[in-house]
Amino acid sequence: MKITRRSANILLVMGAFMLFSWITRAFTWYANDLQEQTGYLPFVHLPIIVISLVIGGYLTYLGIKGRRATRRT
Repeated sequence: MKITRRSANILLVMGAFMLFSWITRAFTWYANDLQEQTGYLPFVHLPIIVISLVIGGYLTYLGIKGRRATRRT
């Protein structure tokens, strides 16, 4: 499967943005929601944060890999 440099750049930017925004959200979650001790409700966001960080990391990986592949050809 071929990927263009533009597609690789889009994947890289989307992944970096997701990582930035969800890491920021994780710190906010820790500072506000987790410190309040309101039962199970703060832990509803934990799987969403973890899944979004994994998706952002994978998109970043694909973008970097695609940029390296387009540089060689």
